[in-house]
Amino acid sequence: MLRAVKRLVEKFFGIYLLKKLPRGVNFYADLTHFFPTYKVNVVFDVGANVGDLASAYVIQFPHAHIFCFEPASHTYGILERKFKGNDRVSCFRKALGASESEAALILEGSSDMFYISDPLKEIKIGEKRDAESVVVTTLDSFCNANNIHHINYVKIDTEGYELEVLKGASGMLAAHNIDFIEVEAGMNPGNMRHVPMEILKDFFEKYQYVLFGFYEQVHEWPTKEPHLRRANLIFLSRTMIEKKYGS
Repeated sequence: MLRAVKRLVEKFFGIYLLKKLPRGVNFYADLTHFFPTYKVNVVFDVGANVGDLASAYVIQFPHAHIFCFEPASHTYGILERKFKGNDRVSCFRKALGASESEAALILEGSSDMFYISDPLKEIKIGEKRDAESVVVTTLDSFCNANNIHHINYVKIDTEGYELEVLKGASGMLAAHNIDFIEVEAGMNPGNMRHVPMEILKDFFEKYQYVLFGFYEQVHEWPTKEPHLRRANLIFLSRTMIEKKYGS
């Protein structure tokens, strides 16, 4: 009887009644399914913007300290005010990259679309009103300076700068001191903004990180075409698998 009612609801109302969410809809649900006793203590939100995801992390991971990195000055001000007085969230007006440097942050579109320019393009601060200088450090250097030895979850949303961030985390990756890493990846050759999935996958596999899941799949919205433009990929340390499953 219940099964028949379920089919009718799905057929006539387009509402699907599920015992659990399908894989790839919600990372937190997938995490608790495969690692039910796993405790998240440290989260890095790289490209935190105004802190919407960080707010969710505070709730989802009640034991975690969240480190937010946002280089854009105005956006950082909003982020800092949002978490003022919250001792579980630390905010830094820095970009993470492959080396210690300064870079030009291009302020085009909404704040979640800002990106660090390609140094080969030689964009100089002052030549454009839509750019500002930002400090770049590496994830490894930040962890060394702040006595952080292990990170449970790193989210990187830097509009095409993901690979540079990962290069600056080579020490932590080589030691498998990061468990889960989420990156935004380009899913077709026509997407010139995001790092192609193949490049990211190849990079992670050199450090023995494997693909855990696809999340937030987005079609080619600028042209309205149906094929995928980008998706968020989450990679998992092989060490985590071996600890849990003994493989």
